[in-house]
Formats: sequence, C-alpha cells, structure tokens
Amino acid sequence: MKKVTLIWAMVAVMMATGLYAQDDNVSGVAKKIIKAYQNRDVELLKENASGMLKMVLNSTGDSFFKDKKMKDVIAAADNWDGEIRGIGYENESMMGKTVSMATVYFADGNKKGDIWEVLLTKTGDGPWLAFGEGISAGTKKEFDELTTSSGQPDQKPAQSVKDISIEMANGDTFDHVSLEKTLSNFEMMDDDNFFIILKNKDDFMQAAYSDKGYTVEYKENGTQYEAKKLLSKEKTKELIKDYLTTDGKWKTAVEWEKM
Repeated sequence: MKKVTLIWAMVAVMMATGLYAQDDNVSGVAKKIIKAYQNRDVELLKENASGMLKMVLNSTGDSFFKDKKMKDVIAAADNWDGEIRGIGYENESMMGKTVSMATVYFADGNKKGDIWEVLLTKTGDGPWLAFGEGISAGTKKEFDELTTSSGQPDQKPAQSVKDISIEMANGDTFDHVSLEKTLSNFEMMDDDNFFIILKNKDDFMQAAYSDKGYTVEYKENGTQYEAKKLLSKEKTKELIKDYLTTDGKWKTAVEWEKM
C-alpha cells in the first residue's frame, strides 16, 4: 500500500465521527478541493473534508492556508490547467468495513515522475471526502500501481461490448480487450507512445497525443471523420469509453467533420 499508517489512522477517525459532505462524485469533489485551495476558501474545503481535516480547519481557520508547508500545495492548485489527468483506486478493510481510497492526479510536479494528487476516501455508499490535507505530492509510478475501478458494488464490470483490438505507437498490440485494459493503455500515451488505435472490424477510433491536446478520428462504413478541435484528456477518455460500450452516444459528444 502506498499510503502511510498515519493516513489510515485519519480514515479511522473520519469513520468514527460520521461527518460527511454530500457530493460523492470523485472528479467533482476533487475540483472543489482544488478550488478551495485556489480561493483560500476554508468553508468550501470543510464541506468536502473528512472528520480529521474538518477538525483541523475548525481549529486553524484562515491560517490553515498561511502555513509555510502549504506554499507548494497552493502553488500547484493555483497553476492547475483544469484537466484531471487520471483517477486511481485502492480498497482497505477497516473495522469490519471496506474503505475506498481515490487518488486524483491533476498536475505534474517540478521533477520528472512527481505529480500532484487530490486524496479522497469513502466508506460504503458514503460520499467521497478529502483526507490528509486534501492535496498531496506523489509519484507517477505509485499512481500507475492503482486500479482504475473503485471496486464498489455499484460498479459494473469493466468489459468491452465490442470486440476491440488495440494498436499503440510503440508497436504494442492487444486483441479482445476489456474497457479497463483499453483505458490503462490510453493512460500510457506520451510524447513517444503518442497514439492509440481501437479497431472494430473495418471501423476504428484513434487518438493522437500532443502537448496541446488530443486529435481524435474515427472511421465508419468506409468514411473517416475528425473532431473539429483538439480535445482534453478527460474528454478523449470519455469518447473511448463510449465507443467501446455504447451504440453511438459518442457521435454526438463532440463535433465531427468528414476528412
């Protein structure tokens, strides 16, 4: 487990207090926490905080953001470009209950391999809440070891509806892939391994990575189309998920033009 014992102790305290915010959406909660740091908004952070963090905020008030150790954390939030780069999960059994952890990777650190994360936790069907200090420094290596599913009972199995094969820019190919496998390979795209092709018989969807965004194209019934503008990572990821698991929802999610 990548989290230290102290963090799990905080989770135990949170479970005992039963203090929860209302929003249980991982990405939505993470964005609120980042916004709280950007605006130095103690009340917003409290609304999305676990019991331990909430107690700290109650005792420190506005001075919470003035602590010298918060300087780098606040800078990471202030410089955030608005893109969620990935979400990873891990589960732990505590006090007879399953505690889920979510790590929301939202920015790269100053050193290669370092990243900034929003750390969240939930128990059972409760909402996702910040724990620790909400935002923490981590490493991409540790993040990549997390799973892409929270493992909660309400999660559907990550299986591809279509019979998809994948081809990557680095030459890797995979047949009959699941949705989870596809998204895992999508997360590995970078300047060198810069494209992914999802093949479905004679049709395909492909995405190419660049620093400015993702170029997405698809081919269907012999005609090829391209998204009219570069897409964010999260938007591209959603298109890929919909391409594998729906019958056309992705076609109306963005504007396309015939090539």
